[in-house]
Amino acid sequence: MRLFVTGANGFVGSNFCRYFRELGWDVHGLVRTTSDLHFLAGLGVHLVFGDLRYAGSFAIPDGVDYVIHAAASTSDTADDETCRSNILIPAVNLAAKVEAMAPPPKRLVAISTALALGFGAPDISEERPGKPADFMPYARYKIASEKLFLARWKEARLPVVILRPGDVFGPNDRVSSALMLRACERGTPLIVGQGRHRFGYCYSGNLCQAAHRALITEGIEGQAFTVTNGMLPTWREFFEGLQKWMRRKQRIYVPAWTAFAIAGVMSGLKKVRRRYEPMLTYYRIKRVVTETTYDISRTIADLDYRPDDDLDRQTREIVDWYLREKKDGLIA
Repeated sequence: MRLFVTGANGFVGSNFCRYFRELGWDVHGLVRTTSDLHFLAGLGVHLVFGDLRYAGSFAIPDGVDYVIHAAASTSDTADDETCRSNILIPAVNLAAKVEAMAPPPKRLVAISTALALGFGAPDISEERPGKPADFMPYARYKIASEKLFLARWKEARLPVVILRPGDVFGPNDRVSSALMLRACERGTPLIVGQGRHRFGYCYSGNLCQAAHRALITEGIEGQAFTVTNGMLPTWREFFEGLQKWMRRKQRIYVPAWTAFAIAGVMSGLKKVRRRYEPMLTYYRIKRVVTETTYDISRTIADLDYRPDDDLDRQTREIVDWYLREKKDGLIA
């Protein structure tokens, strides 16, 4: 099996590369010439250098059977132009490249987001959408990319399947997980309010399993599937899992109104200093203090998806990865 993975050096992409290499697949990973490649070290991934923003800068290797598109900006605070350039334009260029392949690949799996279905409600699905998230350029351009891929399926029979993961956490997550664990080390409270609301937690290993099933299951082209764990934790359970393995115990609990106030100050700083990245935003606090879960029954039924729900082991693996990176000087 020959697999081509875009964004191979990133959090999600590098987990895909490791997962499929362990299955014995021949994996080719698209990376930029400036990319940090240490997540791919020792995996035996064939590197393909290029930039999805520029169609002429890369080529999909001959004989590729499957493609996973994992490259994209993932910031909920990124501006419109950043998201258009790093989400929609790469989707346009990749779709054109895949359509030009001879012979065509058996399947293209495009990684989107569960936010395409909304947030702030239980058991969200296409039939029961949540509150729209398209006020964020990230969500807006993910939705636009989905529409592009599905349109190419209808018009050119592009063999695409969309995966919509929830909140993905796992080893190699230099953004969310590393940020939270660094804050935990400094004694910053992670749990806001009572932390009693569940969220669409998706462990990276479960996303890998779902991608595998989406690649090899027949007759599902042109469809989209939501991916989370089967048993969803509350924010308190998740954060306490991380704190346990970091050997930290939260003694101060931040009321929701205080967190919203801090987020307001940080948002004001962002307007003044464009490069400033706020740790808290109104959206992030709103997610923590409201229930957001997704219906994955169709993913289980149609893909034979069997999520691993061992939260204790998963949080330990995240912390173990973080501590190794810190020991090696790869995380400040």
